[in-house]
Amino acid sequence: MADWDDLRFVLALARHKTLSAAARELGVAQTTVGRRLDAFEATLGAPVFEREPSGFALTELGLSVRAHAERMEESVLAVARVVEGRDARAKGRVRISASEWLVQRALVPFAARACAALEAVELELVADARHVDLARREADIALRPRRFDHDAIYQRSVGRIAFGLYASRAYLARAPELRFDLACEGHAVLCMPEDVGDAARAWLQPLTARARIAARANGREALASLAARGLGLACLPRILGDAMDELVCVDTPTPAPTPVLRMGVHRDVRRAPRVAAVCALLDEHLRSLRLDARAT
Repeated sequence: MADWDDLRFVLALARHKTLSAAARELGVAQTTVGRRLDAFEATLGAPVFEREPSGFALTELGLSVRAHAERMEESVLAVARVVEGRDARAKGRVRISASEWLVQRALVPFAARACAALEAVELELVADARHVDLARREADIALRPRRFDHDAIYQRSVGRIAFGLYASRAYLARAPELRFDLACEGHAVLCMPEDVGDAARAWLQPLTARARIAARANGREALASLAARGLGLACLPRILGDAMDELVCVDTPTPAPTPVLRMGVHRDVRRAPRVAAVCALLDEHLRSLRLDARAT
């Protein structure tokens, strides 16, 4: 009978498709993943994966194994969350996930404040363009500019994020007149990749529909740096764009979006003293930043 230690290797490979990516998730060597998979398939007497040029694909048997493994995973994670939620100590590690600009502009200053106020808590800041899965304990707290879909996630608004359209002074001096009635024809724009969530994409696309895409980056800090070098127009949070002397926020015919920033935490761990303490302090800190206003 397969145990959880075997099945977690199957799940990692099913999700990531390659041995190297599965190994990174599991924190083991790539050869270990291959060896464990071979041993598991030998025990079953049938293949769980098909080896294809694009990676590992589940067989019909593998799909069934994955379904059972995911149910087992949820049980394992639920037990871990319940145990963590009943930990009465306001000490230990608290992992916070957010996009890289929020980590740099909001969470780094917060860390200095939190480390002084909560000496027994160890903060781990995770800058990630993708959205972590709180149910799988990829983080304790997550910040994102949209609702969390999972029913088990407790969420609350911690403010709004003001955006603006920016370009460097040097770019604006040499580029044609900026005409939004022509959808920025003759200009260059800097964008997020299509597969990365972008709270401002629906607003930016019609404004710059005739501009050429000069570059893409999966983070606002990188877009800001590209814009500061004169590569084109970029949609940035005001707290980021206004802080860079090289950049100018240009007037637009429609106001930039101000999406709600939400803080999410799994209901099973939100009352753990260390998590609750960090959540309370983080809520206060984010509201004090006034992310919805022009930076000063």
